[in-house]
Amino acid sequence: MLIAKAEGNNAIEIFRRALTKSEPVIFSTDTIYGIGAPVSDVKSNEKIFDIKGRDRTKPFPILISSLKQLSEIAIIESEKQLKALEEVWPAPVTFILKAKKGLNPLFTINGTVAVRMPDKKWLLNLIDTVGPVSATSANLSGENYSNSEKAVIETFKSKIIFFIFDNNQNVESSSIIDISQDTYKVTRASHKTPDLTNIFV
Repeated sequence: MLIAKAEGNNAIEIFRRALTKSEPVIFSTDTIYGIGAPVSDVKSNEKIFDIKGRDRTKPFPILISSLKQLSEIAIIESEKQLKALEEVWPAPVTFILKAKKGLNPLFTINGTVAVRMPDKKWLLNLIDTVGPVSATSANLSGENYSNSEKAVIETFKSKIIFFIFDNNQNVESSSIIDISQDTYKVTRASHKTPDLTNIFV
């Protein structure tokens, strides 16, 4: 088990090591602790379902660092969608968009994909280096998530090799907003849920 602080190039090196072993990583985000792997690492992402006991019909959200990365996994169909993304991101807000054809089914449901650009500099730098990263909550399916570093390690110490933590962990899940139909619908609210009424009129 390797536990590292998110400083310098630590996070990038941890993800690179994990990638060589096809192992997922638990890491701090701008919301709750996440467990994930580069989207390109199918084997690691498949392991996450088994580690969490997660239903395979529930795809993982994807973290990106730029709209260029977004164009590789999702389709922006209107100026309204683009304006919403540009106004809100980076932020603890997940948007549901139409998935790009050919995106792995691990990340899609009904032709859509959930995507977030996190508001955390080191994490954006990491994603910019290793590419889009999956991120699902670091808890066992059906159990509450914890914002205690110690509790997360205790839960997953026999299942996860790599952990990355910082000193500024949030305590709330992201908002989720569906804009896949060129309207907007809040499917999960938080205290940082933006009002997009002025865009989708």
